[in-house]
Amino acid sequence: MKKIYCLLLSIISYHSLIAQQGAIFASAKKDSSGVFIGDMHATEQVESVGAARQYAILNLKKDLEGLDRSTKNNLLADVVNDRNLNSEIFTTYLSRLDKKYKGDIRSIETDNIRDIFQIDQKSEIKKRHSSVVSAQCFSSKNDGKFIKMKDLDGDDIVGFPLETFKGNSRYGLVENYHQGFARIKKDQVFGFLNYCGDETIPCQYEKAELFNDGKALVKKFDWYFIDAYGNESDILENVVDVKALRMGISIAKFKNGKFALIDNNYDVSKKPLSDYFDEIVSFNSELYRVKTGKSFGLIKIDGSTKIDAIYDNINSTTEQGKWMIIEQNKKVGLMDTDGNIKIKPSFESLININIDPTISAGSNLGIARDEAGIRLVDFKDLRTSKTYSSIGDFNRFGLAQIKDGKYVGFINLELKVVIEPIYSSLGNFNQFGLVSACKTNINGATKCGYIKFDGTEIIPIAFDEVANFSRFGLVVAKENVKNCSLPAGNCRVDVIYDKNGNLVIGKTNEAAPIGIKYATTDTLFNGSYIAIKTFNPTKNGDDMSVEYNLVERYSLRRITTQSYLSIKRYDSNQLFPVMKDGKWGLIDTTGKVIAKPTYKDIMVTTEGLYGVRYDNNKYGFIDKKGKVQVAFDYDEVRPFNNGLSIVSKGQGKLGVINRFNAKIAPCYFTEVNILPATKQLELVDSSGNKFVLNANGDCVTNCTKLDEIRKIANQ
Repeated sequence: MKKIYCLLLSIISYHSLIAQQGAIFASAKKDSSGVFIGDMHATEQVESVGAARQYAILNLKKDLEGLDRSTKNNLLADVVNDRNLNSEIFTTYLSRLDKKYKGDIRSIETDNIRDIFQIDQKSEIKKRHSSVVSAQCFSSKNDGKFIKMKDLDGDDIVGFPLETFKGNSRYGLVENYHQGFARIKKDQVFGFLNYCGDETIPCQYEKAELFNDGKALVKKFDWYFIDAYGNESDILENVVDVKALRMGISIAKFKNGKFALIDNNYDVSKKPLSDYFDEIVSFNSELYRVKTGKSFGLIKIDGSTKIDAIYDNINSTTEQGKWMIIEQNKKVGLMDTDGNIKIKPSFESLININIDPTISAGSNLGIARDEAGIRLVDFKDLRTSKTYSSIGDFNRFGLAQIKDGKYVGFINLELKVVIEPIYSSLGNFNQFGLVSACKTNINGATKCGYIKFDGTEIIPIAFDEVANFSRFGLVVAKENVKNCSLPAGNCRVDVIYDKNGNLVIGKTNEAAPIGIKYATTDTLFNGSYIAIKTFNPTKNGDDMSVEYNLVERYSLRRITTQSYLSIKRYDSNQLFPVMKDGKWGLIDTTGKVIAKPTYKDIMVTTEGLYGVRYDNNKYGFIDKKGKVQVAFDYDEVRPFNNGLSIVSKGQGKLGVINRFNAKIAPCYFTEVNILPATKQLELVDSSGNKFVLNANGDCVTNCTKLDEIRKIANQ
């Protein structure tokens, strides 16, 4: 007996199967097939029955050593490390274990001491014995398929591959092994398989619970216990439903509608472990909430009372049941699981706050409400915040908006006010960690800006309105002014700030600003420049057509010095064609004007030159510095190709020039075509004569006639 109590010093951890609160009699969750419960995947195939015996012995030896590690046990000291362990030796080993566990069970059951530690100790012995009984099947096997796997408790076992039943329509449930046996439902009734896959307890019960320390609860009109050998107990009188818990203890529902805890000896004792209650549900890993009439209390798994049922309600906090929210006389407070009142029931409500674990894994807060308002409660150390008129949800930065009277601020998960409630309104934090903030000044005017999550002012709180930030980190701030130069008088003036608080586009004139309006966009030029919609006012106050400014994406620096009606993407010269007042010009990527907007049209650059149309409606070419390289003499020009451009001086007057405006072919021809195969130029005159020039402009076909045409043009 003394040896048995040494176990109290080395209780190994158990794996509980506690019913979930509010669903104590619900069935276990099945997998997507609707049949299999538990992870049944093999960790390793077992190649022979002998190997299966060897693995089984090693696992059972490990169980024994873990259970009895406080003393030196020589029961299996001579275990043979033989992967082809024969039936005779295996039977000898199993017989030793069976005798050992039966003796331990008899010893501990004759003792009159009954506490939670002894229940736990007895539980470990009985469930290990249950595994020994199941493993005895390997003695009689000569062949078969087996796998190494983990059972429902996470223990290493060797057993029959249960997924073999997959697809068999006779089975409605195949559950992973637990304490040596797998629960199955076949042909609409329940039974159990041993480690070898034998239906050692035939399918015959309309209901069945998992094995729970050597016994399982089963129903065949009435409820019974069955042991690991399939022996049925006497009928459990007055029991109408049950739910197995752990350590040989279950919740039973009786014919009178009451609930109580029973142990595996209830068929003999006819006495429950606990009092009778109207309800018993799981509260935490150690306690069960009970209800009597309209009052709630707590009991231990051995049935003893932990907290008398005198409370209107009891709920656990998210601190894993360390604190309990109690309700009494329509007021709520906080109590620990030993029954010590930590916060007197004085609040109208006290509820948990569900905080996303990605924000904070360790926070455990609640909200308490009374006549004065609401406050935060830290369930870890029972600190409380100041009382506020409202508290919002915690955001991804771990901040919640608080309202104190008329004003709002932010509090963090540590109950520290990081933004004082001095603002008339606060928005939601954006992707840059900024929030719009508005204050009411002494004159009653409301001004807005942006602040960081620590309260630092980023955009001055000096504007009548602030927009939302664009995804590139720009925001429009709006101010109503009375001294606008355009339109004259009162107007709205916009400016643009970046996410760092830098002024990107300010007022045109501080003393008498122009009422320009802006709108940020997500439009990018060449992947590096942000387009800003710009609305320039007219004298009568009407908005013009939308124009655009450019801001560099990464530095958030303004590029354009003025807005443009149209901006084309920059070319190989890194120049933007821009339009202002109906005329085209060029600017570079720093905003420098390369060619003033003086041209009626501009073509995409070809070989470094831009075709442009001047005020005389004639075309010429400018280079990337804005310098005119080909005078404005042509009705039409085409892009340069290999240094040559086809030009026109009217109907039927086509010619060819080079980059220096040299007339390679005078404007005399009705057609000029580029031959696709050779890239040569084919010229056709009004008489149908054809001439061919090579890429250098030299004649290669009908050259005598072409020379005459050239001489006349050169005179």
